[in-house]
Amino acid sequence: MKLIFLYGAPGTGKLTVARELAVLTGFRLFHNHLTVDLAKTLFDFGTPEYLEYVRSLRAEALARAAKSNINLIFTFWYSKESEVSVTRYQRIIEENGGEVVFIKLFCLPEILEQRVLNPERKNWKISSLSGLKAALEDTDLSAVIAGTKLVLDTSVLEPSLAAAEIAALIGIGTK
Repeated sequence: MKLIFLYGAPGTGKLTVARELAVLTGFRLFHNHLTVDLAKTLFDFGTPEYLEYVRSLRAEALARAAKSNINLIFTFWYSKESEVSVTRYQRIIEENGGEVVFIKLFCLPEILEQRVLNPERKNWKISSLSGLKAALEDTDLSAVIAGTKLVLDTSVLEPSLAAAEIAALIGIGTK
């Protein structure tokens, strides 16, 4: 089982690249907002109960996928406080015989600002400059998870080309 762990700041194109990569590889897409949206139906965003529930949902889903040998692409917003979660998710995959491949996406701040204003982001993602600013206050844009295999600048790299680079890295062509 492989877990392609795409991470980066909001607006770097994680979901867009992940969708392209899923088509190329046949891997299933586990978008981080699936758990965020579910948790928000029960708890206020950011509360300890909310955070615990999001983390437990992700851990359970990753464990089940690993045990069932289901290849996944997982999108993740890596912030200062997420190292414990990343370590937990990696341990879950590896304890079940899987492999985690960390891929970081980044882009120039002015591109992030343009992207967050895209109408497609309304209602479920950070979709304002003030929201982006608040999110980036908790994000070290230069942070790289230990063991990251590839860092891609999506400022100019098309999503399909980013996906192709990732697929080539993991040795998987088209499905």
